[in-house]
Amino acid sequence: MLYINLDSNYKIKSMKKAGLIAAFVMVLQMVALAAEPNIAGVWMVGDKDYKIELYRTASGYIEGKVVWMKDPLDKNGKPRTDVDNDDPAKRNVPVMGLKTVYNFKWDEASGEFINGNVYKKGTVYCGKMKLNPDGTLHLRGYVCKVKFIGKSDTWTRVK
Repeated sequence: MLYINLDSNYKIKSMKKAGLIAAFVMVLQMVALAAEPNIAGVWMVGDKDYKIELYRTASGYIEGKVVWMKDPLDKNGKPRTDVDNDDPAKRNVPVMGLKTVYNFKWDEASGEFINGNVYKKGTVYCGKMKLNPDGTLHLRGYVCKVKFIGKSDTWTRVK
């Protein structure tokens, strides 16, 4: 009869290989989880009165501009302008096409887009954004010097 004796070195080597493979798979999964999500596209804001197109700039920041408004005309039937802007020279700038999201940068450690700004009706807020597992985008904006005074919103991707 022929007996095959698998020595203990063979078993240990096999276990080491299996352990290395398992560790490698776990590292790949962590890298995939920490990878920057693609948030470029058109998003409906929570109040459903604006659509914002988010895009990446050449310098790697996320910006966004108004591409649709529920009420695009003012009370006189003319295209709405930025009447709430603190700078009187900018109050005639059309809201359609206005850059309202800027300076967001991906932060791998937190898994969020951070240190950005959102402009809304004459006020600039500081904030962060995170893509939720369900595909919605969570935004947290706050008065820049007082982080606990703020508001959250959830945007839905339309395109």
